[in-house]
Amino acid sequence: MVATSRRTTRQESLPGALARAEREIARLTVTEGVNEQSHETLARLMHDLGERVKELNCLYSISNIVEKKDISLEEILQGTVDILPDAWQYPEITCSRILLEENLFQTPGFRETRWKQSQPILVKGQQIGALEIYYLEERPIKDEGPFLKEERSLINVIAERIGGIVERKRASEALRKSEEQNRAVLSAIPDLMFQIDRKGTFVSLHEGRFSDQRTFPRGLIGQSVYVLAEKGLLPRRFIEQGLIHAQQTLLTGRPQIFEQHISLDGTGRDFEVRMVQSRENEVMGMVREVTQRKRLEREILEISGREQRRIGQDLHDSLCQHLAGVGFLGKVLEKKISNGVRVAAEEAGEIVRLIDEAITLTRGFARGLNPVTLEAEAFMVALSELAANTERLFGIRCRFECGRPILIDDNIVATHLYRIVQEALNNSIKHGRADEVIIRLDTDGRTNTLVVKDNGHGFVSGATQGKGMGLNIMRYRASMISASLDIRGDDERGTVLTCSFPNRNDG
Repeated sequence: MVATSRRTTRQESLPGALARAEREIARLTVTEGVNEQSHETLARLMHDLGERVKELNCLYSISNIVEKKDISLEEILQGTVDILPDAWQYPEITCSRILLEENLFQTPGFRETRWKQSQPILVKGQQIGALEIYYLEERPIKDEGPFLKEERSLINVIAERIGGIVERKRASEALRKSEEQNRAVLSAIPDLMFQIDRKGTFVSLHEGRFSDQRTFPRGLIGQSVYVLAEKGLLPRRFIEQGLIHAQQTLLTGRPQIFEQHISLDGTGRDFEVRMVQSRENEVMGMVREVTQRKRLEREILEISGREQRRIGQDLHDSLCQHLAGVGFLGKVLEKKISNGVRVAAEEAGEIVRLIDEAITLTRGFARGLNPVTLEAEAFMVALSELAANTERLFGIRCRFECGRPILIDDNIVATHLYRIVQEALNNSIKHGRADEVIIRLDTDGRTNTLVVKDNGHGFVSGATQGKGMGLNIMRYRASMISASLDIRGDDERGTVLTCSFPNRNDG
C-alpha cells in the first residue's frame, strides 16, 4: 500500500519536473538570445568607438603639425592631407586633397571617383578652397553614400580648422612682414627716438645715428631720463627742457617742437626736438640734429647780405656814376638852351648814347639777379652766355655743350641749377686754378645730367670744411630740386661735378 502510494507520487511529479525543465530551457534560450544580442551590440559599439578614436587621432595629429615651430602653411596642409585617409572607414581605398586658391595638396596616387565627400574651406566668410575625400572603390551605402554621418561631421570640423589655420598663418605672416618693415624703416631713421611716460621714465628707445656721438648704456628702459645727465651723455638743462615740453604735450594733446643749442665734446651743436602724445600718459619724441641746416641758414643769410652789398657797390660804382654823367650833360644842355645858345645834334646824341648804355647796364644787373627767364629753352641760353662771359672775364677756355635741346620749364629748378654751375665755375677758377672748363647738359630721356668738368688741381675731400660753404650750398640747392650731386677728382686731372635731376618733360 505504501509502495503504491510512492509510485503514484513519482508519476505525478514527472510532468511538473518536465514543465519546470521546459520553462528553464525557455529561460535559458531567451538568455542566450539576449547574450548574442549583447555581443552584437558590444561589437558595434567597439567598432564605433574605434572610428571615433581614429577621428580623435586625426584631429590630434593635425594639432601636432600646426604646433611645430617654423612650419610653413604649405607643410601644414600637405601633412593634413597625408593624415586624413586613416580617419575614414576604409583607409586602404581612401585618398584626399586640399584645394586652396591656386595651390593643390593631395595624397600619393590621388584619383577622382564618383564616391566623394567634400566641404568648402572658408576664411572670414569667403570660400578660398575645398577639402575633398574620395573612395577608390565602391562600398556599401551608409548615411551619405558610402560615408558615415560621423565622417561628415569630421570633414566639416577639419575644413573649419583648416580655414582657421590659414587665417592665423596669413595674419602671422602679415604681422611678421609688418614688423620687418617697421624695423627696416626704424633702422633707416638716423634720429634719436624715445618714448617716456608722465614721470619721465623710458618706455622705449631708438638711438639712431646719435649713438655715433654718444654711447648709450644698456638697460635704459624703465629708468628715468635723468640717468642720461648723470652719466654725462646729455646736459641736464636739455633734459629738463624736454620734460617741460613733454608735460605740455600731455596737457594740450598737441605736438610740441623746440630747438636747443648744446655742447658735445666741446663742439656746439643744434638739435630739434619734436614731441607727440602716443598714449594716454606717454609721449613719443624725436631728436634730430640740425647743426648743418642752421649753418646753411646762416650762410644763406650771409650770402644774401653779401649779394646786396655787391649789388649796391656795383650800382654805385657803375650805373650811378654813369647816370651822374648823363645828368651833368643834361644840365649843360639845359643851360645852353635857356641862354639861347645853339645846340648841336651831336650833344643830344651823346646823351642818348649814354642813356642806352645805362639801359644796357641795368639789363646786365637784372640778368645777374635773374639769370634764367621763364622760357623753357632759356636755361640752355643762360648756360651758353655764362660760359662765354666766364671765358671773356677770366681769360680761360670755357664752353657749353648740349647734344640735343633739353627744355626746363620750371624757373625755380633752372635757377638752382644755374647757381650750382656758377659756384662750380667759381671753385674751378678760384681754388682749382683751371684754365679750361666744360659745361655739359645731357639726358637719357628720364634723367637729365649737368656736368662741370675742369682741368685744375683736382678735388680734395674735406678741403672745404670750415668757413667754405660752397659745396654745402650746392648740395642744399640740389636737394631743393630733388637732384643728386656728386663731386670727385677726374682720373686724369681736375674735378668733375655731376648733378642728376629728373626729366619732368619726359613723355
